[in-house]
Amino acid sequence: MYCYLRLCIFIAFIFIRFDLPADEQEKKSSDSHEFTIYVMPTLYPLNWESPSSLYKTMRRCYFKTIGINDNYLLGHLAVGFNTPLLPEPILIAQTSGELKEKLDLIFKEKVGFAIIGAALQGRIESHDELKHKLDVYAKRNKLAFINYKISESAAKRMIEFITRYSAKMNEYYAPSDFYGGAFWPRYHQEGSGCTAFGMALLDLVNLLPDEHTKAWKLSLKIPMELIGGKFNKGRRVKQSLIRKTDSWYEGEGEPNVDYVTYSVYEPSIMFDWIMDIRSKNGEEYIPVEENGIPGLMFDATKIDFDKNAPFFMERSEPNLFIDHYRKRINIIPDSVRIQNK
Repeated sequence: MYCYLRLCIFIAFIFIRFDLPADEQEKKSSDSHEFTIYVMPTLYPLNWESPSSLYKTMRRCYFKTIGINDNYLLGHLAVGFNTPLLPEPILIAQTSGELKEKLDLIFKEKVGFAIIGAALQGRIESHDELKHKLDVYAKRNKLAFINYKISESAAKRMIEFITRYSAKMNEYYAPSDFYGGAFWPRYHQEGSGCTAFGMALLDLVNLLPDEHTKAWKLSLKIPMELIGGKFNKGRRVKQSLIRKTDSWYEGEGEPNVDYVTYSVYEPSIMFDWIMDIRSKNGEEYIPVEENGIPGLMFDATKIDFDKNAPFFMERSEPNLFIDHYRKRINIIPDSVRIQNK
């Protein structure tokens, strides 16, 4: 709530700003606008080759880091704005809520791999807690970033998106109140995962090219037998089954019956990509450092984007996890509502 109110103040500041005298307006418009993604990989590597390898490496990572404070088990991504559109720089990220909800799904309901796509309680992390976490990860040498120099119109569009995403969609919930791996926050009334939140902001202003999606994104098909709980007729998925499942679903099959599709922009892959590009000393992405933190700088001030494109779109393909989410919050997609009239 605090972060949402803070963003509302920022948006108000934007509109007040446009009432400044012309000479002062011109001076402020010439100032630089920066958007930065901060990437924090897992403290120990995960292996996504199969359900079995992911389970084993995730379990190992969990037990090796269980006593470490300020740790994101699956890695994390935060974003930062430094722009005269805002009264001060800001850090922001989407994260999950209480750990108990996850543990109940895993150990009580035995949902298996549904845990990576299920809609969980979520929240927006504040500037102060993220600043602390970034400092901690920097000391671990587990932090890298990409700094984008952007236009004023791009910065304004990104900030307005965050404000709309944080606003209530019904009497009880805002999209930012939900965290999950199946979400894409540019879809109408959906929450987000941490990396999807940052990627959606890039996508808004044409800064998420296909080459980045191919390099940063993992896509796989989760076999339906590894999905349990309310997502699969109360099925209880045994750990022994996961441990011996050596491949993701292969072949055509029927989506949401034989398998469920899952995609994620993986923080550890993104971290390695940044470090690799830094080593090549290219002209497009320039190696830079910020207080000893390795990163890249990209000049996006001349990148064109559709300023009139909608902030949110309707999801075109059904997804098991999203269907359960919509039932949970009692929201019917506009496309379905129109068909039923």
